[in-house]
Amino acid sequence: MLKKLSMGLIILALIFGIGGCGKSNVENQPQNPAAGQTQQNEPVKPEYLTPIPEGTPLGESNMKLSEQIMAQKDVLGTQIYEQQETVFGDITFNAGVDKAYANQLIKELLTQMKTNYPGRPIIAQAITDGQVIDSVSFKP
Repeated sequence: MLKKLSMGLIILALIFGIGGCGKSNVENQPQNPAAGQTQQNEPVKPEYLTPIPEGTPLGESNMKLSEQIMAQKDVLGTQIYEQQETVFGDITFNAGVDKAYANQLIKELLTQMKTNYPGRPIIAQAITDGQVIDSVSFKP
């Protein structure tokens, strides 16, 4: 219980820290449509997350996975938790995130969570504006 609470507090601190800084950087960037593709038209990369080696302790593995997710664009926060024998991995995105990108990221999260929680039901969710916009699940 204390471990879950501590992890939640760390994640909340990251969310508030990144959320407070992120918007000003976007507003200060020059608007030049010829400079490249817009966020919505950006192609989906084949992989965003680096696999965590099997056998890594669960707490360390979840922390490394959370750090990788937080480093991705449009991510406001992430949380991995257990509820009634099911493991959940939530990623909270900025409003207007490209749904194909969000789907790719939660699929990669689900793949890594299968390694971390073998034989357990898992649900990975993409959240924006307090609403689940996409969800993938695994039942062993």
